[in-house]
Amino acid sequence: MKRSLALVPFLAGCYSYTAIPPSSVAPGTEVRARITGAASDRVAPQIGSLDTRELVGNVVENNAGSLILQVPMGAMPNVTANVVPLQTRISFTSADFVNFEQRKLDVTRTSLFSAAILAGVGAGVAVALKGKGGGEEGKGPPDPPPINRIPIRIWRFAF
Repeated sequence: MKRSLALVPFLAGCYSYTAIPPSSVAPGTEVRARITGAASDRVAPQIGSLDTRELVGNVVENNAGSLILQVPMGAMPNVTANVVPLQTRISFTSADFVNFEQRKLDVTRTSLFSAAILAGVGAGVAVALKGKGGGEEGKGPPDPPPINRIPIRIWRFAF
């Protein structure tokens, strides 16, 4: 059981990222882009965050490698109500990218993860059924006192 639990972190990722050239991505695709330091310094004020070396967003427009990405902006401080996530559009050239990746569903990992969950649920059900739910003697609630029934006779008088 311990060995199978040790494998769960390796199977948990159901998505994988595949490196693609920026010029071949279609609009509307969700991508992860690692950008250069100069590009990070340029877009940091627009996003409102200093940690901008890796961006996840959707491609809005692609003109032979010059991309417009729609990425989430930083959070607003001291806001207590539900906030609609703010997004901004930023333009990049192909020289701004260090690495450009597209997220794809990994069918093998997803299948293995689903099978592991089903096996765990099945093992739990089997253990519960095999255990029969019996408790230790003297640990359960006491038996209720016996019920004494007193018969009540009803007399009927007809006039």
